[in-house]
Amino acid sequence: MDEMNDGKMTPTGHDLAIVIPAYDEEHGVRATLMNLRTALPDAEVIVIDDGSRDGTAAAALSVPGVRVVRHAYNAGYGASIKTGVALATRKYIAWFDADGEHRVDDLVAMVDRIRRERLAAVLGHRRLRQSPFLRIAGKAVILALAHSLDVRQGSDLNCGLRVFRRDVLLHYLPLLPNGFSASLTSTTIMIERNYPMAFHPVTMGTRVGTSKVRMRDGFGTLMLVLRIVMLFAPLRIFLRLGVNVAAAGFIYGLVVSLVRRQGFPAAAVLGVVVGFLLCMLGLIADQISQLRMERLHSIPIALLEDNEDNIAMTGEVERSSR
Repeated sequence: MDEMNDGKMTPTGHDLAIVIPAYDEEHGVRATLMNLRTALPDAEVIVIDDGSRDGTAAAALSVPGVRVVRHAYNAGYGASIKTGVALATRKYIAWFDADGEHRVDDLVAMVDRIRRERLAAVLGHRRLRQSPFLRIAGKAVILALAHSLDVRQGSDLNCGLRVFRRDVLLHYLPLLPNGFSASLTSTTIMIERNYPMAFHPVTMGTRVGTSKVRMRDGFGTLMLVLRIVMLFAPLRIFLRLGVNVAAAGFIYGLVVSLVRRQGFPAAAVLGVVVGFLLCMLGLIADQISQLRMERLHSIPIALLEDNEDNIAMTGEVERSSR
């Protein structure tokens, strides 16, 4: 709920945990944390220092009321998200970057929306023209592939600013990859599992420091789209491919047999058989997918345990085993 302050509604974070992955972000993380603490003083703020080589941890610890956990080595953006989500204790969890690109006003609006509309997730939606050309092109390719596989909601599938219900997100924590594709994966999960969700327009600020995303991350994301669809709906891949291969083989054989009057060629028979086998493989993969989804809900999420040497709020850095 919001509190009254001189006749105005003041946002509170009494039920909100904010997870902030940070890798070599000493120049931007302190200002980001100060803005968050000012706007949402009651929120639980957890910074995951992902094995930074600079003063990121010290800069984060200089802000009162911030919990800092440090990975022993650089494990990746998704690994940091998973660590933070496992440690969070509030009803809602927000992902927020440490580099100054995300605006606190957008986060406040998204938190208000997930509460008011009783959603499972509210995902940030950026304008593509706010990104560099190569990033726009990469996102366009990823989006085209996702849409071809019936992942059709939204035109920005991997914005890092997002808010979830913690109990929903915990079910799928093992599925999140350790790399930058954690955002895309969580979006696909919300869509494929038909959770009530919304895309919220956000404005990106000026980044402090240099981006950690590389070209190879884009290729990895393309493969991840295929893997996620294979997990949730493998028939979309195998059935379409199988039907197309079988149809092509049948049409080829029909044309050859009618025009050349040489009977049904062996290549056409091979195409029909391969297409049929692909369809059967899709049915088997779909059964495996359903079994895995059922097991996923029964698997207890192993939360990271604090110990006496690791617990710290300010003045000492926790160290994760990652």
